[in-house]
Amino acid sequence: MQPLAALPMVCSIVTFVLGILCLFAGNKPGFMEDYHIVTLNTTEVGRNLIPTTTGGSGSTPTSISLGGIASSLSGLIPRDPGIGDAIANALGDIENNIADKLAKTLGIKDWYSLHLMDMCEGTYTPNATAKGAKYNATSCTNQTAMYHFDISSLISEQLHVGPLHLNLSDINWPSAIQDGLDTLSTAMNATFVFYCIGIGAAGFAILTSLAALFITGRLFSFLNWGLASLCLFALTIASIIVTVFQNKSTHIINKYGNGIGLYAYKGHKYLALTWAATALIAVAVIVWVAIFSIRRRQVANEFHEKHRFGKR
Repeated sequence: MQPLAALPMVCSIVTFVLGILCLFAGNKPGFMEDYHIVTLNTTEVGRNLIPTTTGGSGSTPTSISLGGIASSLSGLIPRDPGIGDAIANALGDIENNIADKLAKTLGIKDWYSLHLMDMCEGTYTPNATAKGAKYNATSCTNQTAMYHFDISSLISEQLHVGPLHLNLSDINWPSAIQDGLDTLSTAMNATFVFYCIGIGAAGFAILTSLAALFITGRLFSFLNWGLASLCLFALTIASIIVTVFQNKSTHIINKYGNGIGLYAYKGHKYLALTWAATALIAVAVIVWVAIFSIRRRQVANEFHEKHRFGKR
């Protein structure tokens, strides 16, 4: 009987569960939406199209006037007669309440979140400006292994079918945003593979740890150490990639998107989840090293005892 093996077994079980959650967080609306990798706040996208006024006793247009907006948009979008006037009127109506109405007027959602295998979208509850606003997920894409985060295509489609029938160029959407995300997509594909390896190794480690409660051989302890080490290696690489991806993707999106009202935020809860799984399996590795060392010392002591008694 080897009671100490129960500790790495528990660590392996929890690691396995956390790894599964890292894979499937956000797989449907409302399921662990807070555990996104990156989220995009689009409540202010298109603010550069809104007519602004200067303060004072009278309301006088600045360099961006209502007529100028209508004229420029009419030139940009010749698809329907008078659409520039309609856009200017619609945007003018929300001048005093940008965050709550702008996205709806354009036909896009308040936020979009990237998960490992899909993307979700929705609105803020009760509203975008409320303190402690919650995520209200309305839909998620189909789950796909090695999911490609193509936010530009989705925004373009929603703008086109929205009330104003716009396209990305109408809101000055920078192509550099999607170009940067495309460059990082290979790293996220690798992350999926490493999570699968880590979860698989943790699953096998659960079974071998259970058996190790009754099997005390050093080779079996070495097998458990090997599985736990493989899991630790895979989850460490996955967690590092996620950390780097969060930093680089939010930097790219904020660098090119802040000017049009697009903001990106890191998913700190997801980061805590993946590193917690990594830390737990690291504990299992350390315990297996301790068990192996203890067992080795016991065998050595038994050998010395037999050798000593054999000389008498």
